[in-house]
Amino acid sequence: MFFYIMKKVFIFLALSFYGFLFSQTTKQSLNAQQIINKVLINKSKNASKLHYKSFEYNNYSKIIFSAYDSLIPDKIGHITDYRLKSFLKTRYDSTAYKFKQEIKNKHFFVAEKIAKMQYSHHREKEKILAVKMAGFKEPIYEFITLGVTKIDFYNNKLVLFGTSYVSPLAKKGWRNYQYQLIDFNDEQFVIHFKSKKRKKSKGLEGNLFIDKTSFALTKVKANIYGKISVNITQNFKYLPSFKHWFVDDTKILLTKGTSKTSIKAFRILIGFRPKYSVSKFSPEEVSYIQIESKNDSIKLNKPIRIKRNDYAISIDKKAIQRKSVYWNNTIETPKDKQTYQFLDSVVKARNIENKLIVLRKITKGKFGTKLFDIDLGQLATFNNHEGFRLGVGGSTNDYLSSKFRLNGYAAYGNKDKKIKYKYGIDFLLKKESNAWIGGSYTNDLFESAKPRLLFKEPNFALINPRNTNISLFYKFKETEFHINHDIAPNFITKSQISSGFYQNQFDYSFISRTKLLHEYKLTNLSFAFEWTPYSTYMETPRGKFSVKKGTTQINAEITKSFDNILAGDFSFTQVNLKLHHKIKTIKSGSTEFLLKAGYTFGEAPFSHLYNHIPNNTLAQPWRTRINLAGTNAFETMLFNEFISDKYASIQIRQNFEKFRIGKKFKPKLSFITRYVIGDIKNPINHQGVHFKSVKKGYIESGLVLNQLLYGIGVSSFYRYGAYQFNNFEDNITLKITYVIDLF
Repeated sequence: MFFYIMKKVFIFLALSFYGFLFSQTTKQSLNAQQIINKVLINKSKNASKLHYKSFEYNNYSKIIFSAYDSLIPDKIGHITDYRLKSFLKTRYDSTAYKFKQEIKNKHFFVAEKIAKMQYSHHREKEKILAVKMAGFKEPIYEFITLGVTKIDFYNNKLVLFGTSYVSPLAKKGWRNYQYQLIDFNDEQFVIHFKSKKRKKSKGLEGNLFIDKTSFALTKVKANIYGKISVNITQNFKYLPSFKHWFVDDTKILLTKGTSKTSIKAFRILIGFRPKYSVSKFSPEEVSYIQIESKNDSIKLNKPIRIKRNDYAISIDKKAIQRKSVYWNNTIETPKDKQTYQFLDSVVKARNIENKLIVLRKITKGKFGTKLFDIDLGQLATFNNHEGFRLGVGGSTNDYLSSKFRLNGYAAYGNKDKKIKYKYGIDFLLKKESNAWIGGSYTNDLFESAKPRLLFKEPNFALINPRNTNISLFYKFKETEFHINHDIAPNFITKSQISSGFYQNQFDYSFISRTKLLHEYKLTNLSFAFEWTPYSTYMETPRGKFSVKKGTTQINAEITKSFDNILAGDFSFTQVNLKLHHKIKTIKSGSTEFLLKAGYTFGEAPFSHLYNHIPNNTLAQPWRTRINLAGTNAFETMLFNEFISDKYASIQIRQNFEKFRIGKKFKPKLSFITRYVIGDIKNPINHQGVHFKSVKKGYIESGLVLNQLLYGIGVSSFYRYGAYQFNNFEDNITLKITYVIDLF
């Protein structure tokens, strides 16, 4: 009997060992790359956006800023202060203890939203049905545009919090990742992926769970290791009626990484400061940000129409006022509830909501008061004609009325001793398309030979560098009427008709066969548009918010001046074009292209020609030429050196990621080349000014080191080519740059 039992045991062990060897042999014979290739081949069937023309689902998402209280010591410790040389002093350190008491029953912050997500023919739309944010009656719209619900590993690129990563399922993912089959069973494969150059590219690392039958993703676990450690888990649910795997939930966890550098973002969000700088306890070590997203009510192949001019994200009018019953299907923990109650009182007591509104306006160059938004760009400037120009201006805001707005400014120059001003009014025609109609009267100065376009560059700057050397201005008194209308959120138009009196503030005469004019009247009709094809926007009760800034911006404007309407003296047509395109790399660098062109048909006065934005002088001694760099200006071109009535220019800028020089210096390096070519038909018509044509092509190149210290940097450019000076030092410029990072 004993030998019979031992025989059975031996056979069982032998078969088990043989099965183990067989499974290992089979496992080793499978090729991870072949499995990934099959996933890519079947991507058109398994990726929802590729396989289905349209679908919709409901999404619940939640964001929490909190800390792991279990990792914080309970006892009050002590620290020894070694900074005092004469004697050592021991202090009690209650930092950890106090911190633990604060976060035991509540989070730092919590926010939730419920939205209907729609997709149709490569267009996406999100309608937020309900939203609540601890402490705020009106949500911070920037928070609800994080885009976590749109993480798709089937895409070639993944964008997480503004940073792009190559997806492990990209077409040529093998260039960036190495794959290994680490497990499999009757239902799925588990493929481990890891960046080949993780230290440089900050790539992803994790596991892909792949269905054996359809080669579809059933689950993804991915990690990013750096100053902030990011852990992503995405689960898919199987829909039997469609035989399709659809995203079920996504969870993202951000914690402090392995880097010794403290995370500034965590400290800002936590808002907790140790009492003594020598404290051994660091709150960011145990803090985390958790974002959860859950999908339900999935409907595939449902007929959905998303208009071309629809907002990517819109907020339901009742979203902010939803009652607690609406949130019954969501999970609210006692800690969440305590957080809402606590922050509601704190935000109200500290008036944080209004402070955020003010901060949001400051980033746009405005300072908000209760009824009036002050234009910070009007406060103080300097130029050679006016000297110091002090002023005040702005427009009324929605608190006064959302149906109309008054706008204007007044300014005074201490050198010319004259007051300049503007006043106007706008009326809302249609809120959905941001359509406004209005008019204004202006009595002011403007730089000669620089087009005054309808889409103006932002004029908010603490220092306007080019103004200090501009010497040629024209004075104008102009009445205008305009209509602004958004054909689509990313395609906006402006139309304007204006009539005014113009006078150059220097010795100038326009002489032709039919005209001899020192001052003149112009009657102009203008139309302009701005198109940002890859930008997306959100419609909110406070207007349009940018969700994603695209890589391309196209501006075009056409102006027709009439000589037989309202006593106009000139008849010409002017066309202006601008294209700005940025190519972002997987790293922090980028390449920018700026193309500009303009053409004037017919006779036009000097004030309405092109000076190409120069920013240099030949002042002596050479050190006096060092001034502030302009924005996209030709840094080696002399003021009023070249004038054109037709031109084309290109600027190429290569930006590199920040590099470290010591502990405090992290400058940004850029290489820039600018080129312009142009001509003028009848230069003899413009008497009193001396200039040249740039028909041989003007070129300069240089480098910029931004943010060397407190936002201050340096740049240097070299002038070469057909218009190079004989003296070497005249071709070189050295400029100071100043860039402020608000966030």
